[in-house]
Amino acid sequence: MKDWADRIVARYVNVGSPLFLMGALWLGLWVGPWYGAYVYDPRWGHNYAEALAFLAVGLAYFNRRFVSDVLALFASLLIIPASMELVPHSVTAIVGGILAVLIIVDMVVERGRKDDLLAPSSRRLRFWLKSHLLRFAYLLLAHVALTYFFVRLPAKTYETDLVTKVYDVLLIGFLTIALMEGAVRGDGGARISRAGFFWGMGTMVISLGILSADPGNWPETWICLAITLAATALGIIALVVKHWSDVAAP
Repeated sequence: MKDWADRIVARYVNVGSPLFLMGALWLGLWVGPWYGAYVYDPRWGHNYAEALAFLAVGLAYFNRRFVSDVLALFASLLIIPASMELVPHSVTAIVGGILAVLIIVDMVVERGRKDDLLAPSSRRLRFWLKSHLLRFAYLLLAHVALTYFFVRLPAKTYETDLVTKVYDVLLIGFLTIALMEGAVRGDGGARISRAGFFWGMGTMVISLGILSADPGNWPETWICLAITLAATALGIIALVVKHWSDVAAP
């Protein structure tokens, strides 16, 4: 039991899990039950590139490879033209999808490899890039909220619902914690990872809870909310088991 808890905490109680889950559930909603809304009003198309960006960064977080980090950075860069409608949504969605698939391919190809493919030969440059590529991606992900508050709202956007405002406010806090992760070592670093996990999961729980209050969003939002609560509960159980196992250890 202790080994299971240690493994769950070490691998998944961090900012990567909310990033991946946000992207996967967000994309699932718009590919599935909410696709009709996009067909009716193509302005909703920005959700595809944005969801794929979160998914790509989440995948890259867990892959920990140079190629995946670069691909995730490019995927997150698509948020700006998608949010501001500078490029057709079909283009940003297709490019984002291709980048996400390439990250999955890289995960398969580099599985078990000692050295990262295509990484710079300079050890210092390689270390710097590995330390900062995903941080740059987090800053770009934050443009979902920044663009909304500083560009789209002043321009009288059609998206004025409560859930969008709440999600974007919470997202800024989550990505701020994500930027801090890895900068602190030891117990402090572990606390930051756990704070990022719970803030990210809390962001989804609150946002999905608001959506679920509207019967028009049933049952898909309830399903997403149940998945998020189950993942959060698993993290809590693993942390509790790990804590008491550590206390009981001689």
